[in-house]
Amino acid sequence: MNRTTCTSPSTLRSLCGPRLGPLCAAAAVILLGACSVFDRDAPTASHFLLAPPAQAKVDGVALGSIMVRGASAVRPFDAQGFVYKLSNGQWRIDAYNGFLASPPDMVTEAMVRACAQSGRFTTVAAAGLATQTDLALETVVQDFYADFTDRAAPLAVVQLRTYVLDRRSGRGQVLRQLDGKASEPLADGSPKAVVDALSVATAEAIAAIVAQFPASDEELRGNGR
Repeated sequence: MNRTTCTSPSTLRSLCGPRLGPLCAAAAVILLGACSVFDRDAPTASHFLLAPPAQAKVDGVALGSIMVRGASAVRPFDAQGFVYKLSNGQWRIDAYNGFLASPPDMVTEAMVRACAQSGRFTTVAAAGLATQTDLALETVVQDFYADFTDRAAPLAVVQLRTYVLDRRSGRGQVLRQLDGKASEPLADGSPKAVVDALSVATAEAIAAIVAQFPASDEELRGNGR
């Protein structure tokens, strides 16, 4: 792409002559401002996908089949750009660095994998499948950001709230509310460090939720208390 050549005010004044010099110089200042904005390379953008570590097996009997429905998110944590909490109390969404998919979509995929890897369910299905299951999970992403309030020790923060619903009755009764929160230090301030820390924090928050599932189906439904 051709780059624009910018002319200084003094050069333009000499070209315009003494009578039009001031007007030409003013025009040159405007042109220079335009050059500084448009006549430069765009910042490099980086886009990632979450890569949470695998969920460990969890002791306990299988609680039947479960469908993991699509997660939702509290704004602005549904943004694909990284969300930063700053030391001055402000928040910022990165205009260049972020994810290829929305955080709720990636958390849904991570929850499906974690439920399957935990061994606590006979079948784990994703939403959209014409499958009848005993239970359903609905998750809300409540926090999903990089915390730079302490610039010497930045953190990735993830907080999830998951509802366990009974699908056997057809009424969608909420059986349990499970919360998981985790934070993970950033290795540095790079975009790769942000996504690595968010990946680990997401896995830890989900693991905290999976660990809260009752030991038996009777206890889950309130019959074993």
